Amino acid sequence: MFESLDLPVLFEAEVVVAGGGPAGIAAALAAARLGKRVVLLEQTGSLGGMGTNALVPAVIYQSDGVNWVVGDFCRSIIEECCREMGIDEVNPGWQEVDAEILKRIYDDRLLKAGVKLFYMIRVADVVVRSGKLESLLVATPHGLRKVKGEVFVDATGDAAVAAFAGVPFDCGDAEGRTMSPTLCPQFSNIDIPAYDAALREGKRDRAIWHELLERGEAPVSEHHFVGVCTYGNGTASGNLGHIYGANTLDETELTNAYIEGRKLAKIYHDFYRRHVPGFEHSDLVQTAPLLGVRESRRIRGEYQLNGDDYRNRAVFADEIGRFSYPIDIHSSSTDPEEQKRVERVLCETRCKPGESYGIPYRSLIPLGVENLLVAGRCVSCDREIQSSLRVIPGCFITGQAAGAAAAMAAAGNVRSVDTAALQKWLKDDLHVYLPNI
Repeated sequence: MFESLDLPVLFEAEVVVAGGGPAGIAAALAAARLGKRVVLLEQTGSLGGMGTNALVPAVIYQSDGVNWVVGDFCRSIIEECCREMGIDEVNPGWQEVDAEILKRIYDDRLLKAGVKLFYMIRVADVVVRSGKLESLLVATPHGLRKVKGEVFVDATGDAAVAAFAGVPFDCGDAEGRTMSPTLCPQFSNIDIPAYDAALREGKRDRAIWHELLERGEAPVSEHHFVGVCTYGNGTASGNLGHIYGANTLDETELTNAYIEGRKLAKIYHDFYRRHVPGFEHSDLVQTAPLLGVRESRRIRGEYQLNGDDYRNRAVFADEIGRFSYPIDIHSSSTDPEEQKRVERVLCETRCKPGESYGIPYRSLIPLGVENLLVAGRCVSCDREIQSSLRVIPGCFITGQAAGAAAAMAAAGNVRSVDTAALQKWLKDDLHVYLPNI
């Protein structure tokens, strides 16, 4: 963190959004809709984050089983993706998506909204003076540059902007262990009718894997097997394999995680070819360009959303959305019992249809910085509820609220936002589910 640094200015905007995943996309769209000059900085070559670059194969829990909770940004984007995929009706609980289609839709939405996009730009540090962010220092092909703004939204997933600005944060459990990441593989040349027929007969990939585990014949000792989502004429993305013991904020461990992930992808593909109907002649096309990180930093903010809030289906006076995905803390270790516990807790904590918990605006406000908001998986919360909020629709919900609040912040002070006006805009303009407002 610097108080001043003399560098060329790459761009200046009223609202600066760092990170182009679902949270950053929603933040940029919301701020632009409210008439602000917006720039979005993304470290890869496309928007979408985990749902595109990490090949996470499905968008889940857009609804609480009764009500659509996500608002128009997420819903309309996924509906457009499904239309292009030839799917007539979106499944709000679990919808497979085509990452390449999503990338193009995101480009189109942001450019039509008038958002200035920069790809392959990485935030390297920040300039802060008297508790106020002045600019982000970004790595470009021409070296370090500044991006200046009035209000900033940290949608990096790792809370990089907030951490560089000196905001306190937590990471993982009490010992600092985080949920294990996954490097998702993509398969092609699948006989999807044969695969679907086997599913109808009870020959599920998960069941086959667990049979091999029980016989001691599974290629790796993994008791939390997630599976694949098929789409198109013979393609699938797999949420397969956990890379245990990886601290994704450490350069060496992050590098090793990519190497280990590619090894696991080959192992899982061999399993599918040998044991799963329809995959006999499939190809491993690629592993994701971006590691599927589930957890890293969680900022400390004005309010820490927590597991009790989840269990109590909490209602907040300043809530900016509601969500209902269950507690889903993936194992941090190779301990079989810890791995088995993941799906058991997932089932035990599942909301009943129509139930949800509130997300307060205060959880988006980091301590100690006047003109910064945080959105996505790194908002102010504990581990339990972070494992719910971290999925794509949850990131859209916090992102659109952060972007709208950034546009409404008087003199750049995010604590000055009239939460009643923010809630009204989210409810009336984006049709966000806010039944208590």
